[in-house]
Amino acid sequence: MILQWLVGAVSIVFMFLLLVTPHEFGHFIFSKLFKVRVIEFAVGLGQTIWSTTRGGTLYALRAIPVGGYNRLGGMEPGDYKDPQGFHGKPAYQRILILLGGPLANFLLAALIMTGVYLTQINTDPGKVVAVFKDSPAYAQGVRPGDSIRSVDGRTVGRPEDIRSAESAKPGQPLTFVVRHPNGQQFSAIIQPAFDSQYKRYLIGIQSEAVVTPVDAVRNGVEFPVVATYLIGSGMYQLATGQIPGGVFGPQGATGPIGIGYITYQAAAAGLVNYAGIVALLSMALGLANLLPLPALDGGRILVVLAEKLRGKPFDREREMAVQRAGLVALLGLMAVIAFFDVQRLVTGQFGVPH
Repeated sequence: MILQWLVGAVSIVFMFLLLVTPHEFGHFIFSKLFKVRVIEFAVGLGQTIWSTTRGGTLYALRAIPVGGYNRLGGMEPGDYKDPQGFHGKPAYQRILILLGGPLANFLLAALIMTGVYLTQINTDPGKVVAVFKDSPAYAQGVRPGDSIRSVDGRTVGRPEDIRSAESAKPGQPLTFVVRHPNGQQFSAIIQPAFDSQYKRYLIGIQSEAVVTPVDAVRNGVEFPVVATYLIGSGMYQLATGQIPGGVFGPQGATGPIGIGYITYQAAAAGLVNYAGIVALLSMALGLANLLPLPALDGGRILVVLAEKLRGKPFDREREMAVQRAGLVALLGLMAVIAFFDVQRLVTGQFGVPH
């Protein structure tokens, strides 16, 4: 039990570091590229436990491992007119610096999911991943991990070939050549049984899809697009009242506490599940930061665009006041969501860890 909780705690801390550190590093890379003065790049929050200064930048490792930040020149009172500061750079450079964080989250998600898909490579079109108990296939000795080599003398070249053979001779016996993982091969005559749920004759196996290395890389690259659609659809359903209970309902918005618990559950389910959740959360963090709200990257991008349109900068003190107010409002919203996260945990809507 203690070990399980320890692994869960480490997985949660690592998740937050894995989400925030690349995000801040994305801002950092573009800042350095455009020669913006970076005062400090920190991993973690709170007390400094290690630091070094190179190229005029303080690199620090701090005690609370759940965040990180960049301090850029030109973004603090009395420093706004620094020619090497953030506001001293052209609009397109400032926008790219602000986009750097979300872009890093999207890239991280694509890399993680590419790795996940690479673990699922399967070039065997007849590989069996599941066999239903009490099914005709199970009765004839077919087990998960086996490979269907041929059906009625026809070599299986695609997973669909097995279903096609079942459909071609509904309810009639089929001769299967099956190979066990140890290489031993056997022949079995299997009589398909009628399945009332699917309303057709089946032998009771589930084949694994063919996934090549090219497929794995393509799926990983496409993941940010797919995840953006899914997250966007969820936000739309939430905003239009299609999700029961709304924002603060059982399926509503989730804050750090709920995210931590979901991460804990994913880690308990295995590395692949954990990686998938981290990739999805990385996408969510990147997309959330693009919202045009004060204190978020999207809100700052909106300011840069507005300044470009009006032909002159805003008053920096007033802008910072708006950003600070936005941050306070955001923290307040997170506190409210945290309350509902705790309520979900107490009432069992998130489930209870074992």
